[in-house]
Amino acid sequence: MKNATVILAAGDFPRKGGSARRILENAARVVCCDGAADAYRRIMHREPDAVVGDCDSLRGRFANVVRIAEQETNDLAKAARHCLRMGWSSPVVLGATGKREDHTLGNIFRAIDLGLAVVTDRGRFVPVEGRATLAARKGAAVSVFAPDPATRMTSKGLQWPLDGVEFSNLYCATLNRATSSRVVLSSTRRVGVFIEEDGDAAP
Repeated sequence: MKNATVILAAGDFPRKGGSARRILENAARVVCCDGAADAYRRIMHREPDAVVGDCDSLRGRFANVVRIAEQETNDLAKAARHCLRMGWSSPVVLGATGKREDHTLGNIFRAIDLGLAVVTDRGRFVPVEGRATLAARKGAAVSVFAPDPATRMTSKGLQWPLDGVEFSNLYCATLNRATSSRVVLSSTRRVGVFIEEDGDAAP
């Protein structure tokens, strides 16, 4: 994901050596959600291209602040809307997890709703609707989260196939395993797929 547009949320900062940090280091532009801007400046010694949110946790002064006071959506959704207005397509979300569990869950499922990928120090969440082929390490954990119980799926490359599974709850298709380097999924509704990556990030 070189030269990606990054939305940096205010969860745990991507660790050195991990996939999320490499994406951040090579980003074409970085849009920080509110208080993430202070951490980005302190750790990366760079200025964000934009800071977006209600700015209730912003401490420093930044050149390009887009203050959106409404509370109907979170700062991640506000940052995604800003990227859309600017024509910055397919941003990847970093820093979405950690610190507060409610923010973690809110960020992940907001990103899935928006069709955005989330990369963490442990793996990535990918929104899937229709057919998708996903790269995976053989033996890696793969979990599917289906918010809509009407979802129906088929799969190839998983230890426990999803063909015919009835999604009676959000988490009934978690804790699967990849049996090859490619996992092929077809879904009638948008789902969030977590794919584990090697934990190569340093503390």
